[in-house]
Amino acid sequence: MSHDIGGAAGPRRRQARRTGRVIHAAAGVAVLLSAAIGAQARADATRPPSTAEQEKGMRAGTPFQEPATADATAADGESVTITLGATRSLFDVSGRPVHGATYTGSFVAPTIRVNPGSTITVRLVNELPVATNLHFHGLHVSPEGQSDDPFLCVAPGRSTTYRLAVPAEHPQGTFWYHSHAMGTTCPDPAAPSAPGTPGDVENQVFAGLSGALLVGDDRTLLPPELRQITAHTLVLKDVQLDAAGRIAQNTATTSIDSGNPTVRLVNGRLRPVLEMRPDETQLWRLVNAGADIFYRLHLDGHRFTVVGEDGTPVARVTTADTLLLPPGKRYDVLVTADPHPTRTTLRTTAYSNGPQGDAYPDTELATVAVTGAPVHRLPDVTGALPTAPADLAAAPVARRRTVDLTESADGNTFYINGKRFTDGSSVFATPARLGTVEEWTIRNHSGEDHPIHLHTTSFQVVSVQGAPQPYTHRQDTVPVPHAVDGTPGTTVIRVAFADYPGRWMFHCHIAAHEDHGMMSYLDVVP
Repeated sequence: MSHDIGGAAGPRRRQARRTGRVIHAAAGVAVLLSAAIGAQARADATRPPSTAEQEKGMRAGTPFQEPATADATAADGESVTITLGATRSLFDVSGRPVHGATYTGSFVAPTIRVNPGSTITVRLVNELPVATNLHFHGLHVSPEGQSDDPFLCVAPGRSTTYRLAVPAEHPQGTFWYHSHAMGTTCPDPAAPSAPGTPGDVENQVFAGLSGALLVGDDRTLLPPELRQITAHTLVLKDVQLDAAGRIAQNTATTSIDSGNPTVRLVNGRLRPVLEMRPDETQLWRLVNAGADIFYRLHLDGHRFTVVGEDGTPVARVTTADTLLLPPGKRYDVLVTADPHPTRTTLRTTAYSNGPQGDAYPDTELATVAVTGAPVHRLPDVTGALPTAPADLAAAPVARRRTVDLTESADGNTFYINGKRFTDGSSVFATPARLGTVEEWTIRNHSGEDHPIHLHTTSFQVVSVQGAPQPYTHRQDTVPVPHAVDGTPGTTVIRVAFADYPGRWMFHCHIAAHEDHGMMSYLDVVP
């Protein structure tokens, strides 16, 4: 298996496979036994390595560490200027050498920090053998020009510079950035891509091209006594490794399978130990920066207090035992330790995203060690956070749209409104207009949940499966439930088109699905 990034796209879904061949009874027991042994040998040869086998050489239980920061002075300045070099690399994953792709030499890309009202200048240098680009997921900036335009393409050996003007009123919270390569080569601008041309997002994100992006410091939105608490960024990513330490890729002979055994990592570390003092409250910034799989987070014996979702401060603080993070999802949560020294486990619990999708096992992610002298327990946070967006429930709806999500019987081709993605046209003939609010009914006709992500802005979920949702927050990624007994799962959202004309992209954020068709865009006009 080559560790090159990119290449011919392989199958993304698990396929039923038969080994050996039918043998007539007259051939005898010896022939049957020989065939069975041969089939088992072939099965063993193609069996993906177990999680335990992939973890060999990794060190579990090392101290928790923050991801590297792209620019150590960025948090205090008015602008950020950084260079990211996308390249194939051999890097360290919790003590094991791993072949993948990186921006600055590590599996978890450096955290970019920027303040509202500043400008991010990012120079992307492509040292990969395939085309690439960048998407600044959740950032509310222009989708045109050298800004957050996923249609930009950087060919191998070339570079481009992104200039992102972050509005002064931009929400403070947790975002992320990653490759959004919509093919392995850059298309001819005069010739739109044909429907079904596969993207390369899954390959590149899975290989390592993703990291966190923080706007401001949302601790400043908390009550005064909590504004100096410790904050941690937890970037959740997974790897699937072969015996030589190469991250799985889609090539002519191999493929990524989101149902295969995987190693779950926190900031590129295997089950690190995060320390807290008794009664201490910390802010955790949780980011699912992986390509395909879901996390269902649970901290044994504790609850999460949600103060931000998808980079947006909440209009009503809530608490939860578990948090579901499909690919691309982020939460900012407060966690308060036990009053006495102890150890507890942060885990992703067993979860299935539908009968046509994947089932994930309960997996330990990190240990929280409560140790040392107790600290003064801080009060709970309730109500709305400052700068939370307004409720759209009473807003006039300028247009209603329907978004139908379907896939082929073999689970290898994906559609929105019956069409596979092409950069030449939207699934909607009518554009949206700035200054209006639209309501979209998203219907999932498949047997697996699809996390739908909208670029450029966040939206409000109005109802799920027909049940009205009280307004607590906006978000930019929502899992749409799978169909049951032929009845599609349904989620209704409202989108405010406040500013920025251009092509606003939306897609399933399971990277294999967007690569294979479940993606489109909406033209937004003045």
